[in-house]
Amino acid sequence: NTILCFHRSFEYSQKNAVLVPVAALGVGGMLVYWLRSRNNIKKMEMGNGWWGLGERPAKGKEDESIRPFKVETSDKEIEDLHRRLDQARYTPHVEGAAFHYGFNSTYLQKVVAYWRNQFDWRKQVEVLNKYPHYHTTIEGIDIHFIHVKPPYVPHGRAVQPLLMVHGWPGSFYEFYKIIPMLTEPARHGLNEGDLVFEVICPSIPGYGFSEAPHQEGFDTIAAARIFHKLMNRLGFKEYYLQGGDWGSRITTNMAQMLPQSVRGLHLNLVFIGRHSLGRLISIMVGAYAPWLVGLSREDARRIYPFTQKNVYDLLRESGYMHIQATKPDTAGCGLNDSPVGLAAYILEKFSTWTDKSFLYKDDGGLESKYSLDELLTNVMIYWVTSSIVPSMRFYKENFGKDPDLSLHNRVGVYVPTGLAAFPQEIVHTPRTWAKDLYKNIITYSYMPRGGHFAAFEEPKLLAQDIMQFVRKVEQL
Repeated sequence: NTILCFHRSFEYSQKNAVLVPVAALGVGGMLVYWLRSRNNIKKMEMGNGWWGLGERPAKGKEDESIRPFKVETSDKEIEDLHRRLDQARYTPHVEGAAFHYGFNSTYLQKVVAYWRNQFDWRKQVEVLNKYPHYHTTIEGIDIHFIHVKPPYVPHGRAVQPLLMVHGWPGSFYEFYKIIPMLTEPARHGLNEGDLVFEVICPSIPGYGFSEAPHQEGFDTIAAARIFHKLMNRLGFKEYYLQGGDWGSRITTNMAQMLPQSVRGLHLNLVFIGRHSLGRLISIMVGAYAPWLVGLSREDARRIYPFTQKNVYDLLRESGYMHIQATKPDTAGCGLNDSPVGLAAYILEKFSTWTDKSFLYKDDGGLESKYSLDELLTNVMIYWVTSSIVPSMRFYKENFGKDPDLSLHNRVGVYVPTGLAAFPQEIVHTPRTWAKDLYKNIITYSYMPRGGHFAAFEEPKLLAQDIMQFVRKVEQL
C-alpha cells in the first residue's frame, strides 16, 4: 500500500514537473506576445481611391500640376442673390423664444437686410484673395487650398509646415485671422521669433472650392489620404497638423495612417468612441470623487451635471446630424435653393456652438464674437459653390459605416499630440479619457474662453497654444 502511494505521488510529481514548466511557458509566451503586440503599433491602412467622374485613368496619367486659383464673382451672381433675398418669406417667431426654436426670424430679417443692402461681396472676394489660392487634382477631383509662407524668415531659422483643416459648417476662411499670427508671430507679439510656420489650409472635398466626390464612400480616411498626398506634392516629408470638428477627425486619421510623416498633431476637439464600462464607472465616481478617476476639478466643472451637459444639451445641438447622416440631399436641396434658409441653417451653429448661453439672446449673440461681414463671407462660400449638399453628405459617408465614430479608435495615435480644451465646446473630453486613443499627449490646455470655432473666434489663444505645443515637440 505504502509502495502504491509512493508510486502515485511519484507519478503526480512527475506530472507536475512537466505541467508547471508548460504552464509557465504558456503564461510567459502570452506575456511576451502581449508585450510585443503593445510595441507593434498598428497603422491605419492608407488604401487608395477614385472620386472623379467615369473610370480612373491609367497610372501616371493624372495631372499632378499645382495651378494658381482666384476667387471670382460676377454681376449675374450678385443679382441672382439679391433677387432671392428680396423674395424671401418669413414666419413670425414665437414671442420671447430667443434662439430656443432655432434661428430667430425677426433677427434673421435684420441679417438679410444687411446682406442685401450693406454687405459687399466684391470687397470680401478681395479679402479672400489676399492669400494665394491653388487647385490640384488628386484621386480624380480638384482640391482647393491656400498656402501662406512667412514674408520674412530670420537666418538659420527652420520654417515649420502646418496643415490646418476646417469642419462643418465652416471653411478655409475660418483660419484667416490666425494665419498671420503663425506666419509672422513676432509682429503679433506672440514670441521672440523662435518659431515660424508656413500654413496650408485645404477645403475638404465637397466643401467650398474643392470639387465634390462623384462616387459614394468619401469619408475622413479618404480625406486624410488626399491631404497626405497634397503635402507630399508640395514637397513636405514631415509636417504638423491642426484641426477641430471634422478637421480633428481627418488629422487624427492622418496621424494613424502615416505617423512617420506627422511631427505633431494639435486638436481643439477630441472625438471619443463608445462608452466602456470603465468610462461609465469613471462618470459615476467622478461626480463625487473626481480625483479617484483622474478627473481634475476643472474637468468636473465642465462635465457635470452629466445628463444635462452630455445628453440633453447634445441632443438639442445635434438634430442636424441625424438628417445629414441619413438623407442629406432632401433638406439640402432647400438650403441650396434659398440663401436665407442657408444662412439661418449655418449661422445658428455659430450662435450656440460659440456659447451655449446665446440660446437666450434674441440675436443669438452672433455679433458679440463675429462681424456680420465675417459670418456672411463663410455663408457665401457655401452659396456661390453650391456646396451645402456635398458638405452634408460627408456625415452620411462617415456615420453610415461607423454610427458612433468609434471604429477608427482601434488604432492608437502615437505621434506627439497637443489638446486645447475650450470651455464652450459642445462636449468636454478630459485628458484621462483622451489618453485611450492619444497615447502621447505632450500638452493639454484648459483654455480660458472660447467655443467650437476656435480659430475664428479666439485666434490668438489658439495660436499661442499651437506654439507652446510645437516648441515642446521640437525640444524632445
